[in-house]
Amino acid sequence: MIFALTIDCDPLWCYRRIHGIEPVGREDGVTALACARFVELAERLGIPGTLFVVGETLAEKSSARAVAAAAAAGHEIGNHSFSHHYDLSRRDDGLIEEEIEKGAAGIASAIGKRPAGFRAPGYYLGGKVLPALCRTDAIYDSSVLPAPLYQGLKAAAMGLIAARGRKSGAILSDPRESLAPRTPYRPDPFRPWRRGAGKVVELPIAAVLGVPLTGGVLALTGPSRVGWLAALAAQRPFVCLELHGVDLMDVASDDLDPDLGVIGELAMPWERKVAAIEAFVERILKTHKAMTLERAARTLGE
Repeated sequence: MIFALTIDCDPLWCYRRIHGIEPVGREDGVTALACARFVELAERLGIPGTLFVVGETLAEKSSARAVAAAAAAGHEIGNHSFSHHYDLSRRDDGLIEEEIEKGAAGIASAIGKRPAGFRAPGYYLGGKVLPALCRTDAIYDSSVLPAPLYQGLKAAAMGLIAARGRKSGAILSDPRESLAPRTPYRPDPFRPWRRGAGKVVELPIAAVLGVPLTGGVLALTGPSRVGWLAALAAQRPFVCLELHGVDLMDVASDDLDPDLGVIGELAMPWERKVAAIEAFVERILKTHKAMTLERAARTLGE
């Protein structure tokens, strides 16, 4: 019974793009702070975690230092591409390979080790990303989100953003990916929702009742009520909880641009979000052993 605590350190410009908010350069504002708070959270829980980092953000010295500190503390650093293109899966093969390789090279430069795993921007693999990943030294992917309700909620959110006169930079993925296996498997690289004989192992993000297990969902559920989600999740042999850097931040506490207050993840006090995450993890650790995704991939591949 394996549990993996993971976090995507998406920079702030990603959220501006999703919500159609006016961009302010290529500001990060997430990686350094979220990495530090994630390490503190994992230390309190007494477990290792996996941080997926956007390679471009490592150009900022504070971000590179925070990522290196997380690695030194025993956490895994995974590849979240170099530029976090939401439509990466629709780009040409050459650019996809470049995004994966540049992301890996940036991480290797920061921590002295190439990443063992990858998570695609927006969770969408399509038929091009895994074939490119299989040509690298990666041993696993953790992009598949088998949560059918998520696609509907995402479409509704994009429609609401459009109704407010803004355009979201997010895209909808092939609905078949939301019906992929919920436990680790070897995917068909060209049809990642199917089992196959691919080089990498797929470690899906957990979902309960069709809803993804993310920091945002736990925060909305609340610290006193996440126990029932954990009880449902605990019935499965592999549980991968996905957080985002903004789950450990908020506009008021971290003196962020007030325009970002329209983003639900940043409007809620980060301490309340962390309390819900801790309550969930403490419950799941009663039945599951925590490990990094790299170790999980190697353990399952034995």
